[in-house]
Amino acid sequence: MELISERRTIVRLGTILAIVLSLALLTPKHAEAATSSEHAMASLINKARTSHGRNALRFNSSLSNYARRHSRTMAAKDVLYHNPYLAQWLANWSWTILGENVGVGSTVAQLHVAFMNSPPHRENIMDRHFRNVGVGIVVRNGRMWVTIIFRG
Repeated sequence: MELISERRTIVRLGTILAIVLSLALLTPKHAEAATSSEHAMASLINKARTSHGRNALRFNSSLSNYARRHSRTMAAKDVLYHNPYLAQWLANWSWTILGENVGVGSTVAQLHVAFMNSPPHRENIMDRHFRNVGVGIVVRNGRMWVTIIFRG
């Protein structure tokens, strides 16, 4: 009886170990890199702002969650577009002005340069009314999808 109980325990432990290993292998490898990339993008935005006499924006991880959600949707559809529901998503937040930059490219630096070279995107980056920023980056098929939400 004890031998059967020990075998069941070993089988259960083996099954649990297999599940844990499977979950570890299924975890997106880009998740950690995306967070690092998100902070890098926010840092580039703040460097641009402060070099032009603007206040740095506070990084907001909750805004980043919304931004990442939109980036995930764009990547899944393989279509770049502004979030038509942004104001609805943030309806319960305290804000007087919202802005959004979206892009797709190879690197954070390349995307930042593209935003700075585009007058409407640059205006969002430099707008004195914004106080917070959230950045959501998703990498799919070697392409970096980014959504940046500005809040004032």
